[in-house]
Amino acid sequence: MLFESLDKLKRNSIMSSILLITLGAIILICPERWIPSLMLLFGYVLVVLAIVMTLNFFSGKKSLMEYLKFSGALVLGIIGICVLVFREDVLRVLAWLFGFLLILDGARTMYHSFTYARRSKRKGWWVLTILSLLLIGTGIVIFANPWWGTPDLLMKVIGFAILFAAIISAIRLIWTWPLRSEKGGSDDGE
Repeated sequence: MLFESLDKLKRNSIMSSILLITLGAIILICPERWIPSLMLLFGYVLVVLAIVMTLNFFSGKKSLMEYLKFSGALVLGIIGICVLVFREDVLRVLAWLFGFLLILDGARTMYHSFTYARRSKRKGWWVLTILSLLLIGTGIVIFANPWWGTPDLLMKVIGFAILFAAIISAIRLIWTWPLRSEKGGSDDGE
């Protein structure tokens, strides 16, 4: 049971690290004159993702988790439409969105540090807890950023924060994988 959960966590961590590194690099490399085009692309991606998730809901089984995913798809669709309609104020909203997502990712990393990393009997598992607190702090700073007035500086801060989140996601992958015990079995709680 533990290894099935960890396999799923491993796949999610690898995919989220790849996506976060790509997104962070795109945001950091993007010149200021391309920011409106990047915002427009982001809005379209959110709308298309919401449509795909909604179609998956209608074609799949109707469980509680599917209803939660459908609710998330509706929220993503609304956010995507708002990004497309309110392009001028979208950077402030994106700062709030990325800040909130970093806070959630930090909370998830902290949960994994206590649930999996501590149980894996690795030395220094508490480092993951400290990194998750730093991630939550970074999210709070981005969420409440009244001093960054230029879009270029705000994009750079968001890009660096996303790269930081990708590094922590990769570290979470390393520290949550359990070690084999000396008896030859695994620490599966059996």
